[in-house]
Amino acid sequence: SFHDTGDFLASCSMDQTVKIWDTNSQKCRHTFRGHVDSINSVMFQPFSNNICTGSADKSVSIWDLRSGLCIQTFVGHTNAVGSVNFNIKGDCIVSTDADGVVKVWDVRMVGERLSIDL
Repeated sequence: SFHDTGDFLASCSMDQTVKIWDTNSQKCRHTFRGHVDSINSVMFQPFSNNICTGSADKSVSIWDLRSGLCIQTFVGHTNAVGSVNFNIKGDCIVSTDADGVVKVWDVRMVGERLSIDL
């Protein structure tokens, strides 16, 4: 996932990390650790310095790029999270899991807004 400025790229991995890459210097600027299984998806929050991750540990987390800390974790999936994405305003996250469940999370209210079982 690219940051809005295009200066940074986020990558996720089966080694349970997310790396932030500086596209100008082509160097890793930070490595995030905290999930206990592979990280399957990463997305920059629009117009912010946060990223969202979806993991096989069944959780969705928001991380602050400046501090390197996890600032919020959403739990509720019963299988591995395969994809995360923000809406255009950045106040909602949609996540999908291996069971075909789609969840919409409200970032401001810190809770599940909607769950659809496909």
